[in-house]
Amino acid sequence: MPIARITSQGLAAIALLVAALWGCILAENSITRTAGVTRRASLHELRVLKSGLHKVNAPVSSPRWHRRTA
Repeated sequence: MPIARITSQGLAAIALLVAALWGCILAENSITRTAGVTRRASLHELRVLKSGLHKVNAPVSSPRWHRRTA
């Protein structure tokens, strides 16, 4: 003799909450992965800038002055 029964509404609520929980877990993993990639890229950029290995810009030519005609 069953003491308690799960109704179809209760089962649907449990299924919905489990799906929401899995959605939160997957979203957290995605956010964590993106943050890790961004962190690694930032640290790499800082290392490059500190070491002086960044590109040296080529000198630009001096400006040409044009004579205005009225």
